[in-house]
Amino acid sequence: MVFADYHTHTVFSHGMGTPEQNVQAAIQRGLCAVAISEHGPAHLFYGVRGSKLLALRLEVDRLAAKYAGQIEVLMGIECNLTGFGRCDLPKDPRLPPFDVTLLAYHKGVCPRDGLGLARSLEAMAGGRANPVRTAEALLATAEKYHISMFSHPGLYVAADIPTLARGAKELGVLLELNSARVTMTVEQIRQAAAAGASFVIGSDAHSPERVGDFELGLNAAQEAGVLGQVANWKEA
Repeated sequence: MVFADYHTHTVFSHGMGTPEQNVQAAIQRGLCAVAISEHGPAHLFYGVRGSKLLALRLEVDRLAAKYAGQIEVLMGIECNLTGFGRCDLPKDPRLPPFDVTLLAYHKGVCPRDGLGLARSLEAMAGGRANPVRTAEALLATAEKYHISMFSHPGLYVAADIPTLARGAKELGVLLELNSARVTMTVEQIRQAAAAGASFVIGSDAHSPERVGDFELGLNAAQEAGVLGQVANWKEA
């Protein structure tokens, strides 16, 4: 069984439900932990920043206290890759450390250097891909910012999975098997497992109804034979 969902969104970004509705849905699903992991502030359309991010922090803390004993409620953030070794993890001194830090390339983020611009062209206009360089950029950023997991690797821009997996193993970063859309082929998942990487299954829920819906990611893990390397899975 998958016992935790570390990738959920709410009305604070572009989700359909409140943080409390996500928590309640996770409890109904029998989960032990759930994270509210909104998009980082550099996203032009969905980024959570400033006073809104502080309000979300307070709400997550309130829910963690209210539902203590029923479920662990975590404050996460899905950071945006903005360049080589660069992302938008907030550095607001009023914010305690995040419990879960995700990292991915997303459309709708202004690039901060040549790599970011090249990846934007790749995602938006079919520009030339450089999967190894993208993987290296993600790894450099993960090391600098102490990232917990790479969300939906390979979505929007190609990333060389063996390179990403080898680095992820060294850094202790998990590769997400995203249940909104699996972004690695079965062969790529097997390559990552052979490189020693570990995985995490996330719902990437944008509505309370999808919190804890792990079907796609779980099926991919089972088909690839990597359930034993999934950090948030255990025998029922």
